[in-house]
Amino acid sequence: MRKSPMGILLLLLVMTVVLTACSQKAVELSPELETLLARINEVRSRGYECASGEMPPAGPLYDDGRINWAAQMHAEDMDAARVLSHDTPPGAIHFAPGTPPGERLLQAGYLYVAMGEDIARGQISVEEVLADWLASTEGHCEALMSATYRDAGLGHSGVYWVLDLAAPQ
Repeated sequence: MRKSPMGILLLLLVMTVVLTACSQKAVELSPELETLLARINEVRSRGYECASGEMPPAGPLYDDGRINWAAQMHAEDMDAARVLSHDTPPGAIHFAPGTPPGERLLQAGYLYVAMGEDIARGQISVEEVLADWLASTEGHCEALMSATYRDAGLGHSGVYWVLDLAAPQ
């Protein structure tokens, strides 16, 4: 079967548009969030006693600009709405209300086989938010320590913090 040169050209144009749109949804971490990721990786390298039990050491999480974008936009949405929620709250400015974490990652152009999210409100420092996630009895520590995840994105706006964790397809 012969492929039409016009069809191939159209396919290349569509792929370029899609890749350009996804590449624009990437955010570099601020120095504060770089420090938080480094601290998270220090804890992962040692293992940790979470509320549910001992979590063994896990490999580092790698900073992914697309996941950073999703996390930062969600932090800004929660800050705009003044609501702590895994699903995008009413009053958000970036995502439609009700958008779940996995959909935000897909909108950022990140295809995953597993994902998780830790959120927090009210902490004033990297050390405080990390300590609260590690002390959590609601699965935050387990998610942060899970060897399932390889990539991470972080966001911070006002008093809201987001850690998105994922394993790529």
